[in-house]
Amino acid sequence: MRFIIPIVVTLLQVSPVSAQATRVAGTSVALAAPPGFAASTRFPGFERADLQSSVMVTEIPGPVSELSRGMTAANLATRGMTLISSTKQVVDGRPVLLLKVSQPANGMTVHKWMIVSGDAKTSVMIVGTFPKEHESQIGDAIKESLLTARWAAAGAPPDHFEGLSFRVSPTTSLKIAGRMSNMLMLTESGQMGPQGPNAALFMVGTSLAPVDLSDLKAFAITRASQTKQLKGLRISEQGATAIANETAYELVAEGTDVATGRLVTLYQLVLPDPQGYVLMQGLVASTRAATMLPEFRRAAQSFRRTAR
Repeated sequence: MRFIIPIVVTLLQVSPVSAQATRVAGTSVALAAPPGFAASTRFPGFERADLQSSVMVTEIPGPVSELSRGMTAANLATRGMTLISSTKQVVDGRPVLLLKVSQPANGMTVHKWMIVSGDAKTSVMIVGTFPKEHESQIGDAIKESLLTARWAAAGAPPDHFEGLSFRVSPTTSLKIAGRMSNMLMLTESGQMGPQGPNAALFMVGTSLAPVDLSDLKAFAITRASQTKQLKGLRISEQGATAIANETAYELVAEGTDVATGRLVTLYQLVLPDPQGYVLMQGLVASTRAATMLPEFRRAAQSFRRTAR
């Protein structure tokens, strides 16, 4: 999902980071927020709307070695980013890669400080984003915030719903596996990471900014077409539906997996949300669509809102 933080220009200066590191809800990472930043209600991390800036923590299943290999100037350029600097650091006793990049976004240029760390099983990305024009005001403070990162010791499994504004229930075939940022994942194995070629995946998450939903059908179709794993998407079913007495839009489509060439069926439901929208997507090999579509719908229908 693509997220935008509201733009409000300010001339306020900020002081160096001095707050104590606190654990970011829904993650195993603790950070000291930059001055003036508050815990976000939309993603794991902190934000400051008046400076159009954010610090976001994302934990990713998979070895950090693979993630780090993608952090070259050439690879970042394929994602529209220009590498400004890249250095190796030690943070909380762990080796990390500290990068600074530049990227065009919504008609302006943003800078990002990024930390990449982890081990053979899990990777962590901490990204501080701010407009280039606010570099002198907030750039150093965001960098310092990232360098305060602390990792929790191994312990009890995390609460996958911590910090989220919703709940969904597992089904007979789909188990809650974990989350990436504010996106909850359900898999047949109940595990994160690579699944078998025919395995089903169901995802639920909220957008990070308001969008124009005056034409919910058009938005849903456009959003489905942006599913990066698939090409040549063809919609077979679509229509308005209801989730907990709220109007939503559901569609079923089939496309070709860009990596394997297999036919994959996409189930998607878009539900308007006070801060944007809720997106639910299920993906499965088309040979298993008849079995898994009812499971995707059961998971979607279990959705309910909660206080964070």
